[in-house]
Amino acid sequence: MKTTKTIAALALAFALAFVLAACGGSAGSSASSSTSGESASASSAATGELAGKPWVTSIIQGNLPAETPDAKDDLYTHYDYEYLAAHQEQPSSTMQEYAAELQTVNLAVIKDKSKSGHDLDQLRILFEQASDTEALQKTGLSDLQPYLDRIDAVTSIEEMNALLSADDFPFSPFVLTYFTLKDTRDVNIVSVSANLALVDTMAVGGAYYQDTDDPQAQESMETAIMNMASMSLVDLMSAGMTQDEVKEAFATALAFEKAHGKYCDYNGKYSQMDFGAKAEAARKGYFTLDELCAACPNFPMKATLEKLGKGGSPTYASTPEWLEAFNGVWTDDNIEAIKLVAKMKVLAETRPYRDPTVLNQMLEGAGQPAKDAEAFAYEACNQQDTFAIVLARTYIDTALGPDAKTRLTALAQELVDTYKGLVDNTAWMGEESQKRVIEKLDHMTLNVLEPVGGYYDFSGVELTPTDKGGTLLGNYLKLRQYRLDQESKMVGQPAVAACPWFFVRPTEMNAFYDPTSNSINIYPGFVTSLMYSADMSDSDLLAGIGFTIGHEISHGFDYQGAQFDAYGSPNPVFADADADAFVLKCSTLASYYKTIEIAPGTMANGENVVTEAAADLNGMQAILELAAKDAGTDYDKLFGRVSYVWAEVTPEATLPNLLLDTHPLNNLRVNVNAQMFDPIYKALGVSEGDGMYLAPDQRINIWGANA
Repeated sequence: MKTTKTIAALALAFALAFVLAACGGSAGSSASSSTSGESASASSAATGELAGKPWVTSIIQGNLPAETPDAKDDLYTHYDYEYLAAHQEQPSSTMQEYAAELQTVNLAVIKDKSKSGHDLDQLRILFEQASDTEALQKTGLSDLQPYLDRIDAVTSIEEMNALLSADDFPFSPFVLTYFTLKDTRDVNIVSVSANLALVDTMAVGGAYYQDTDDPQAQESMETAIMNMASMSLVDLMSAGMTQDEVKEAFATALAFEKAHGKYCDYNGKYSQMDFGAKAEAARKGYFTLDELCAACPNFPMKATLEKLGKGGSPTYASTPEWLEAFNGVWTDDNIEAIKLVAKMKVLAETRPYRDPTVLNQMLEGAGQPAKDAEAFAYEACNQQDTFAIVLARTYIDTALGPDAKTRLTALAQELVDTYKGLVDNTAWMGEESQKRVIEKLDHMTLNVLEPVGGYYDFSGVELTPTDKGGTLLGNYLKLRQYRLDQESKMVGQPAVAACPWFFVRPTEMNAFYDPTSNSINIYPGFVTSLMYSADMSDSDLLAGIGFTIGHEISHGFDYQGAQFDAYGSPNPVFADADADAFVLKCSTLASYYKTIEIAPGTMANGENVVTEAAADLNGMQAILELAAKDAGTDYDKLFGRVSYVWAEVTPEATLPNLLLDTHPLNNLRVNVNAQMFDPIYKALGVSEGDGMYLAPDQRINIWGANA
C-alpha cells in the first residue's frame, strides 16, 4: 500500500539506535551499525567487493561504486549517482527530504494571525497548548496518571472488562475498528481487528508475528519488531520504568501479542495461498454483533463497540482465527501482560499530548536532534484524532491550488484508461475475466487530494483555552470523541469510497488502493513539490506521481485486489483458468527476484515482495504506454526522473526491516521494471552483455500484447 517505505525504515533505524543506547543492549548484529562517517567506511570495506555490480544494491550506505556506472548497466545508480554520493555520510531519500514541505506551509499559516476561521482558530488553541513546554514539564503525567493508575489497580479479567466498558475510561487499547465494504455495495459495515502495541496493525497486521524455523528470519523479525516498538519502549521509560524493566516489558508484551497477533490478517500470506483465499477468508469473516461477541466471549466486545460508536453496524468483519486466539489469551493468567499492553497503548496514543522531555533526552543521547516546541506542537495537531484534516485542506489551498486536483485526477483517469487498453490486448485472459476487469476499472473511484464528498469540518468542536482551564490532554480527548461521533453517523449508512480517509492522516506521505471501496487514494501529504508543481511538465508528472498512481491501480488486480469485484464484494474478477495464468505470471516474477543479490550473500525475497513488485511492474508499463503516445518523449529524461523520485541511501542497520518489507528495494523498483520493456532497449541502446539487458524470452509482462 504505502510508498514511503524509505522514510519509515530510516526513522526506525535511528529509533532503534536510541533505544539500544538507553537499554544498553543489542537486538542482533545487523542492528548495531551506526550512521557515522566511520561506520560508512566500515560498511564500504565489508561490501566493497560487490560495489558496482549490477543488481547489488547501491542504496545501502557504503556500497556506492567508485565511478558512475553506465545507464546500460545500472539505470538507477547512473541517474542517482550524484544524490547517492552526496548522502553517504547522512543517509536520506528524496521523499524524506521533501516530506517537510507540508509542515512548513502549515506552520506559516498557523503563525499568520491575519488568517482566521473556526477550524483554524480551534487548531491554534491546541497548538499553543502543545507549544507551552514549561507547562507540559510541570504537568508531566499528572493528567494521564489517573487512567494509568486505574489500569494498575486491576487484579482480574472481570475488573479489566469493567474498566474497558466504563464510560469515563476513554481508551480502546485492544480493539481497532474501521469501516469496510467487504460484503455489500450498499452500506458501511465495521471491521474489528487487534489494536497491537508493538507493530502497526494497519500497515503489517500479523506479518511480523509469524512462526519460523529459520534462525536468520527469526532474528530479522525480532529486530524489526524491536524497531517498530522502540517508541513504545520510550513511553514506558517516560512512565518511570528502568532500563531492565523495559527489556522485561518488551519480552512480556511480545509473548502476549504474538500468541494472538500472528492470527491477525495480513496481505502477504495470500500471495502464497491458492488464488481466491482472500475472498474466501473475507466471506468467512462476517458476523452479526451477537455472533461477534459469541466468537470472543471473554472480552467485552459489545461494550467496547458501543463506546466507539460502532454498535449499530448491520454486519461486522473480522478474522475468526484471531478472535478465537484473542479469546484464548484474555484470561486471568495473562492479567499482568494485559495490563502492560493496555498501558503501552494508552501511552502511545497520548504521546503527542504530554511532556516530551524523556523522549528528547533519549534522542539527544543517541545523537539525534530533539523535537523543539514548535515541532512537537505541530505533531499534536497533525493527528488522525485532532486536526490532520484541517492541515491537509490548508496545504491544498495554500501550496497546491485548485488546478492540482484537476490535473492529477485527469492523469489518474488517463492511466485507468491505459489499463483498459492493456486488458483488451491481454491474450491469457478470457472474455469473462476481461469484462469483470473493465467493469472494475470503470467503477474505480479516484480520491485525489480529498475524498469523494470532501472532508468533514469541525463546526461542532469548541476547545477550552488554557486561560479557561483547558488542558492539552483534555482537548485531545474532546477531539477524539468528536471524530468518533462523526464516524458513528456513517455506520449502516450508504457506503461511499471516502471511508478509508477516516482512519489515516491525509497529511501522511502516502498513496494506496483500497479494494473494499475500489478506490485510488492520493493524500495531500504525498503531493510535495517532488511530485507536483504548477509548472511541472506532463512528462515529469507522469514519471513521478504517475508511476505511483499506475502502481496503485495495479493493486486492484493483484493477489488481494483481484479477489474483490467492482463494488468491493469478495467475488474474484478472474475466472479459474485465468487465475491460474495470473498466478503463474506472478510466480515467474517472484522467481526472478530471487536471483537478485541485494546484499552480500543475501538474495531478494521474491515471495515476500511479489505483490508490490507486480504493482511496480504494471505501473512502469502504464506510464511507458502513455509516454509512447507522445513522439517527443525524452526517455533519458523520463528514466532519470523515475530514478530520482526513488533515490535513497539507507544505513546497513535498516536491513532487517528492508528484508521483511513487502516492497522491493528502491533501486529494484526502477531497474527490474525498466528492463522488462522496449524503451531502454530502443531509446537507450541496451543490448546483450549490458547489466540492464534481459533476453526477450525472459522479460515478464502481466498485461498487454507481450504478456
